[in-house]
Amino acid sequence: MELAVNGIFKINRQRCLGGEDYRVLTRMYLPLIGVDSFALYHLLNVIDEAETPAFKFLLDSLNFPSLSYLDRAFAKLEAVALVGAYHNKQKDVYLFVVRPPLSAVAFASNPLLYTFLQGQIGPLAADKLRESPTAVTRSYQEVTRPFDSVFTVTGKSLKNVFDKMLNVKSLDGAVKIEYDEFDYIFFKLSFDSEFIDPKLFDDEEFKQNILSLAYMYKLNEQEMIEVVKKTITVDKDLKYSDLSKNSRALYQKKYKTDEPRFVTKEPDIWLDSVTDDDTYRFLEKIETISPADLLAELSGIKPSVSELKMIENLVKNTNFSLGVINIMILWVCHEKGGEIPGYNYFEKIANTWARAKIKTPLDALKHINKEQKARETTPAKGKKTMPVPDWYDKYEKQLADLPKRQDLSPEEIKQIMDSMKETK
Repeated sequence: MELAVNGIFKINRQRCLGGEDYRVLTRMYLPLIGVDSFALYHLLNVIDEAETPAFKFLLDSLNFPSLSYLDRAFAKLEAVALVGAYHNKQKDVYLFVVRPPLSAVAFASNPLLYTFLQGQIGPLAADKLRESPTAVTRSYQEVTRPFDSVFTVTGKSLKNVFDKMLNVKSLDGAVKIEYDEFDYIFFKLSFDSEFIDPKLFDDEEFKQNILSLAYMYKLNEQEMIEVVKKTITVDKDLKYSDLSKNSRALYQKKYKTDEPRFVTKEPDIWLDSVTDDDTYRFLEKIETISPADLLAELSGIKPSVSELKMIENLVKNTNFSLGVINIMILWVCHEKGGEIPGYNYFEKIANTWARAKIKTPLDALKHINKEQKARETTPAKGKKTMPVPDWYDKYEKQLADLPKRQDLSPEEIKQIMDSMKETK
């Protein structure tokens, strides 16, 4: 979502929460979404539906340092189907449909949520815990983020495995899987109509279960075809539990591990993610330090009046977050040997980054790496470079631990680190 501090939103609550809802939220959902999303969900539940507050109200109430924190909190609520997000482009208003949590039984029957919970608190603790009106969304386009856009799967094993598939006929408010890497049409057309009734593939529940299994076990179309055929020929049925069993067996054979584990794609202080704690701390520093303070740390002296004015114009005239602007400052300082050029220089970089669709500090780092790929990593003789602040020392380890999805090769990691270090 493209949130703005002064942007407004509305709330639609499907029902008031009861005692059992709070128990499930605290015991089952809290380990999945973290304290930030947990607090946001409770705040959304007490906002009057007649109000149209600004996002600044949420930032102030929750003491979040930036919109990126608020956006991540919303993303996790959307991913586990506690919030549905809709946007009216014409009025530029968001509508958040606040949904009640699943019952404990329904939660335990959901393979994605329950496997995630087992990974967070352990299978024994998870097993102990095993014991809705539609909003008017006309004129709004749904922008709810699916589960697989927020969480990803690691190869680390779990001792317990699940054997149930989603058992909910109505998909309204359910956890959704898009899994764009899986070509469902190709999968569907690969079956003989005499082997399987073609109408089955048009059933949304069946499709969601196939996508869930393919996503969870990282299986391609051919492998899922093998799973379906094996389930029919060996198990003599097409039960979701048998599909799950055969998918898991193929996963274990392919990846040599017991069970996938879910982690957040974006750095998250409350949950396991593909980014480690050191990297999270670095990104947190980049996103929360002001550009003026960053310049002071880099040079050891306070920025000049003209430099402060240039930074002010940069913040005002671009749509970049402070984190992206800080990466830009670090990069320009390196490129210019510690000198701070005028506004026009930064504006050219900002325009280039905007065309490259850079949104986050990680996007900016990835773009810099690609630009540097063709360059010499050794600075010209006598070239000065800006000294880096103390908190920058761990940068090499943090970049080395970034997930492969950022497309950072070892050579690229070494290249940008060599270029960003102080030259002796």
